Amino acid sequence: MSRHHASWVAALALAASPLSSYAASDAVASEMSFLDDIPVVLSAARLVQPLKDAPGAVTVIDRAMIRASGARDVAELLAWVPGFQTGRKNGSTALTTYHGLSDDAPRRMLVRVDGRSAYSPYFISGIEWAKLSVDIDDIERIEVFRGSNAAAYGSNAFLGVVNIITRPAADTPRYRVRFTEGENGIQERVLSTRQQFGDLTARLTVGRQGDNGLAPIDDTYRNQRVDARIDWQLTPDQEVEFHLGFVDNRARTGETTDISNPPRTIDNYTGFGQVRWRKQLDLGDEIKATYFHQEERSDDAYFVPLAPTIGVSFDYGNRSIRDDLEFEHLLNPRSDLRLAWGVGLREDRISSHQFFNTSDNIVIRHARVFANAEWQVSPQWTLNAGAMLEKTNDTGRRISPRFAANFHILSNTTVRAAISRAYRNLTPFERQADMRFYEKNSGLLVQQSFQPSPGLQPERVTTREIGIRQEWQSGRSNMDLRLFDERIENLLRRDTTATNATDARFPLSTWNGDSTRYYNGGYARIRGAELTGLYRPTHDTWIGGHYASLDINSNDEFADRSAPNEQFSVFAAAQIHPGWHMSLTHHFVGSMQWYTQEKNRLKAYRQTNLRLAHRFSTRGVRGEIAVGVQHWTDAFADYLPSLTRPTQAYASLRLEY
Repeated sequence: MSRHHASWVAALALAASPLSSYAASDAVASEMSFLDDIPVVLSAARLVQPLKDAPGAVTVIDRAMIRASGARDVAELLAWVPGFQTGRKNGSTALTTYHGLSDDAPRRMLVRVDGRSAYSPYFISGIEWAKLSVDIDDIERIEVFRGSNAAAYGSNAFLGVVNIITRPAADTPRYRVRFTEGENGIQERVLSTRQQFGDLTARLTVGRQGDNGLAPIDDTYRNQRVDARIDWQLTPDQEVEFHLGFVDNRARTGETTDISNPPRTIDNYTGFGQVRWRKQLDLGDEIKATYFHQEERSDDAYFVPLAPTIGVSFDYGNRSIRDDLEFEHLLNPRSDLRLAWGVGLREDRISSHQFFNTSDNIVIRHARVFANAEWQVSPQWTLNAGAMLEKTNDTGRRISPRFAANFHILSNTTVRAAISRAYRNLTPFERQADMRFYEKNSGLLVQQSFQPSPGLQPERVTTREIGIRQEWQSGRSNMDLRLFDERIENLLRRDTTATNATDARFPLSTWNGDSTRYYNGGYARIRGAELTGLYRPTHDTWIGGHYASLDINSNDEFADRSAPNEQFSVFAAAQIHPGWHMSLTHHFVGSMQWYTQEKNRLKAYRQTNLRLAHRFSTRGVRGEIAVGVQHWTDAFADYLPSLTRPTQAYASLRLEY
């Protein structure tokens, strides 16, 4: 660790220590009740487990941390998680990946919101953060499983899972508003209300946010969201949750210097509905069923003139529909054994003439069976075992198993070891992309940028890891070390070959007749260590951080440099005076590059965020006024060297009743 990093740790530790003792002496009874709870993880193996019994390393970001961070979306929070790389392709498009191996469309990790998969494997990108309707103030906690978790959640959880759990409707204020204004066009308006109707409680949140994006491109965006949750207690042992959401995202894109990618506005629409039914059968036994329907649509059409009377029409418009049904059973066959098993069915229907050279729907059907078990062999030993069997109509059957053993050397010291294998089913774009561009009047083929890639096999990862977890204060303060070895085979690569188009006449362009396709020619071995630590004497006071060291060896030159060798973060928060709260985060990211050319290699950079908030209460209204600075350091680039993130100051007001 460099001297610069060490000085940050020392400064934050010295700053937090007196504030910690002050805040601890002023802690209220409800806060101490929170501190008495043993921290648990809800999603690592689909079982409620103490963190020390989980089958892998898990980072938990709770509501207090989210609020203190000043983050405007979930993607920003992942900078708090070791091994994650974050960036901005443009103002509205956040990029997040775990352990690299990503271009501008990350697709090797899974995001779930209240049991619903937010992975969008329809075209190119797996996670499109701008399409999430959930407001950041409605999130109860975020659980990040660092490593493959396909045994619990399937092939999309190839290198990690982000589980977003929202607050029950009854646990939110009756009325809440939030206003944010800041530099670079930052603007946010959110209104939320909670209503009670007998045994039914409903929450509705509507909001709009946007900013002017990155310098120097024209990428202003405005995002409008509607999100609703309805909790209905049918009987003392039976409840139903309804979740509804809609997002309208309008963003500027394109470049004035690129005739084939002119400045324009893209419209993206996403809507979903979900119902989740739960029934308690016995102490610890539960069955639940979840169904959701989701539709996405994008409008992006324009015309590029090649001469006064000829030109090419581009239409990247697309539409996708997903239906997913899952049944799950949690049971305790014995006092020392717990099991979660279930089955699921999913169907995706997608269409885009530009992407696939057909107006027909591409239909993908997916079936899954899974089971995860926890066995408390003795007070010292906890064993976790699980597997997911998946079948799709284009890849056949695949099974992803996992085994983990946790040895509790002492009541607060645990050593764990785990091994797993997982597969990533490829996206329709990777398999079937056939992007052809024709002159509008003559019908001549001007270019084919992608052609279909038949015969591809799913990517495969074998993960081995060991870890040590030390806890204090009943688990509220902790330190966790993860050492890992991830071996990825059948890694997709790109090459160019002669076009497969039979109408390959291209006198109107300089195209040489080659087009891009994918093939399973790559491998990567990712080895490293992740160390996290957190000291949290009270609910609103903590100092923590993480350090990650990563080494990628691959036959793909882009993969080798797709993650920094070193990352480091420190985050702290404290009550500095009654009603006044301050938080500070500092991140260091070593040199890396996304899957782009060598000229786009990013320099190592640092960023610091500062937030000061005053909380007050009057006549039944609780409020908070906050000011903050994001990217306090000099402007930096986290995707392309030419796209910089400016320093941004902002002010926000929250009112709750």
